[in-house]
Amino acid sequence: MSANNPIFKVNTVEETVEIPRVISGSFEQVSPVPEGDDDIPESVEELAEQLVYFRQKAVELDALVFEMRTLLQSGKGFSEILNIDNLLNTFMAVCRERYGVVNSAVLLIDDLDPNNVFYRVRAFHGLADHFIDDKGDREEMLMYRIPADRGMLWQMLKQGDVFSVLDMRRLPRFTVAFRKWNLGILNSDVWVPLMRGGEVLGILTLGICEDGTQIPENQFAFLQEIAAVAATNIDSTLKYEKNARILSNLRTLYDVNQQLANVNDFKQLTIETLATAVEALNAQKANLMLLNHETQKLEIKVVWGNIPTAVRDSINDGRTDTRSFDIGEGVAGMAAKMRKPIRINDRTQIEQVGRNTVYCIMSVPLLYGGNLMGVITLTNKVTNSESGKSDLDLLGRFGEEDAQLLLGLADQAAVNLHKARLYNASITDRMTGLHNTRHFEAIFEAQLEQAVASGEILTLAVVDIDYFKRLNDTYGHKAGDMVLTHVAGVIRDYVRPESGDQAFRYGGEEFCVLMPGTGLQEAAQEMEGLRALVEKAVVEFGDEKLMATVSIGIAGCPKHGNSSRLLFEAADRALYRAKEAGRNRVVIALPEGAPTSLSGPG
Repeated sequence: MSANNPIFKVNTVEETVEIPRVISGSFEQVSPVPEGDDDIPESVEELAEQLVYFRQKAVELDALVFEMRTLLQSGKGFSEILNIDNLLNTFMAVCRERYGVVNSAVLLIDDLDPNNVFYRVRAFHGLADHFIDDKGDREEMLMYRIPADRGMLWQMLKQGDVFSVLDMRRLPRFTVAFRKWNLGILNSDVWVPLMRGGEVLGILTLGICEDGTQIPENQFAFLQEIAAVAATNIDSTLKYEKNARILSNLRTLYDVNQQLANVNDFKQLTIETLATAVEALNAQKANLMLLNHETQKLEIKVVWGNIPTAVRDSINDGRTDTRSFDIGEGVAGMAAKMRKPIRINDRTQIEQVGRNTVYCIMSVPLLYGGNLMGVITLTNKVTNSESGKSDLDLLGRFGEEDAQLLLGLADQAAVNLHKARLYNASITDRMTGLHNTRHFEAIFEAQLEQAVASGEILTLAVVDIDYFKRLNDTYGHKAGDMVLTHVAGVIRDYVRPESGDQAFRYGGEEFCVLMPGTGLQEAAQEMEGLRALVEKAVVEFGDEKLMATVSIGIAGCPKHGNSSRLLFEAADRALYRAKEAGRNRVVIALPEGAPTSLSGPG
């Protein structure tokens, strides 16, 4: 002991007792020893009693100081953690170490169900990784949740006080809640409300102690204090993470807007919009439906995500028919009907129609000027490994920020798709649905310029319906229009979009097909297949069965020229010679102008 803190030594019958003159610190709980001769202990027994008293107070004050230091250090430590999972596990570890409990869990309010308030397990220790739900299905512990109802248990939580959910016999105090929500899964004894702004932010549950005892009630005050410190930091961390997600979403929306602002191709827009949504929201699969205004049904136009490439491309190219949905049918139909996002994160509430389980689904309507254009739907979440492989995230669900991001993407998509529709209308022939002459000339020039610069080949085919004027004169223009649209449909379905082929109506009964990267002989074989299909087709017009044939002229860059004028003139000369040779045939132009007939009757 220092000179400033001398020690009295009192010899008793059994031992020598040291009494500190001054107890460090100043506490209201300790009354100073009264001064005056009358209060001086008259016997060793009285002195020993005072010694016991002061020792007890010193122990209590030491515990109080330690608890205050613990609260301060915990608050400081909690405030330095900006990851909610790390924060919750640290908070639980402090409480477990303090009381030696065998298990713990933290449930936080979540936004997975926009129509109800639930508290879901966000972190746990000492509990099983899975539980069996009321339907007998195996579920992840991190998906266990309880609702905020009006029962007795909830009323206790709202008071903000720490309480035990078990009585002295270790039986549930709230038997109805235990049975209804299967609270035995948490294997808990003490519940600690995490209060913030007078609202229940979450719940800390603690099991029994390692020695089999329960946490004594005189410790509840400390639990409540450290819970208040933790709740403040949990609330701040949740807001920090939410703001970070919002900022990331804004960056995504900005990037997408910059990327797609000048894209006028309707199909490219739909694919890139959907691909962006899948990547930004870590979705497993997605589809984009557009409203058919004639049938008033939603039709799947584009799919993306974890889908076999051949299947995806077949659907996106329009080669595979997909089912349509009524307004109000399914999750997508309901989003279209209600004109707002719909999220379902409980797989038991989702109609399972395929072989793969859908754990969560979200649909957002595409609206422009208050009018419904379509719906974007995402299913399931994935985790992306460093190798780039995507694995199904069984715990992933669509939250409020996800819905806001997808809604932002949908709003941008609706504007861009509207512009693309206007643009497509300006470059599309209304009768046949093929691109028109204006667009052909622009694309032809652009592809030819690229071919010349890169040294690649570009082939042009000019297709003309044989005896079309005679058909019009014999059966009328209505019949001629039917044949024209039918041949256009055959051409549209026959060209190879995966190879970059594009078909155009050039004017009257004449069509053009551009085939980048395709040589003359390969192009001629492709066009022979087209010629044969047209020849076999029958167009029913009233009682008449009309048939048509086509003549096709082919020319290529660089063999027949490096300008659009030279190339088109070469193809047109080949077409003229096909007509001269008897029609219904494919002819390749030669450099010197002498054509070679590939096929067709003589």
